[in-house]
Amino acid sequence: MNIKVVPVLLGIVILILLAGCSIETAYAPENEAAKTPTPAPTPTFTPNTAVIFKRSDSLTDLNEEWIIFTDGRIEANSGDTSQISAEKVSQLLNSLESAGFFDLDDSYLPEDSCCDRFLYEIMAVNNTTFHTVTTLEDTPDMPEALQQTLRLIQITLFDNNNE
Repeated sequence: MNIKVVPVLLGIVILILLAGCSIETAYAPENEAAKTPTPAPTPTFTPNTAVIFKRSDSLTDLNEEWIIFTDGRIEANSGDTSQISAEKVSQLLNSLESAGFFDLDDSYLPEDSCCDRFLYEIMAVNNTTFHTVTTLEDTPDMPEALQQTLRLIQITLFDNNNE
């Protein structure tokens, strides 16, 4: 065989081998697939929940949570339980609604989150409406509705006159 033909044949064989190793390209469909909306996450809470109040402090590693049920039962993540009247729970929810809690934004956090302050997360359920608000203690320009909400819940939880 001619010496000039060998490199050409060798080149052809290499090209054939390389073609067998190529990655097959998948073509995109001509019609774009229909986009399905992603549903908003559904909050999970125990049935008959009226209010969930969380208070945490990263400096002292404090992480407290209270659940107030519509029947007046109060459960803390510490294991403590207490009881208030169902009427008092109903009054609390009505007061939260009157204060404007359900119209508040989801978050009121300052740009500067320094210092030892409580982080609050409040979730309230009134009929089929639920709303969660997160804020940091002593946030500048905290709306009056949120300040009133914090007072109402803390009075309900920590008032020594609970039944």
